[in-house]
Amino acid sequence: MKGWVLVLLAAGAAWWYFVGGRQLSEEQVRAFYRDMEIATLNRQPDDLCALLAPDFQSAGTFEVGQQRRSQVQDKAQACEAYRDLYDRWDKLGEKMGGTLQLDANHAIHSVTISADKKSATVDISHSLDVAGSIMNMRSHTTDTLIRRQGRVLLLRSEGTGSVGGGS
Repeated sequence: MKGWVLVLLAAGAAWWYFVGGRQLSEEQVRAFYRDMEIATLNRQPDDLCALLAPDFQSAGTFEVGQQRRSQVQDKAQACEAYRDLYDRWDKLGEKMGGTLQLDANHAIHSVTISADKKSATVDISHSLDVAGSIMNMRSHTTDTLIRRQGRVLLLRSEGTGSVGGGS
């Protein structure tokens, strides 16, 4: 009897590892972006990094003022950029006598779950306003999300963005 219980437990664990822990639903996709927004507003760059797959890649073109730049990043580079950005905002807030208010929002335009339910392609727009009008960041990306070991992760992001402010 104990042998059968062990076999069933092993089969259940194998199913979870190879199937159940790797399938995505639209609800999980939407929860992922809520978690990303919460980490952003709570100023937690390490939590944002934890949402990136180990083999994460991003590519984008963005405008700062009148200059257009292209950028490609892997996970390490993206995490360093998150930490640097939040550090700069903290220092700017100190100079201004307080903490800079962050306002973030996202709009999911479409979610396409792959036939095997192991990935999702998401068309999404993000906005982030720092201290009202000091800095306004806007982006429109096509993201690829995956689920590994029960966690939804961002594998790839491609898109465009802009950074403005001072209005």
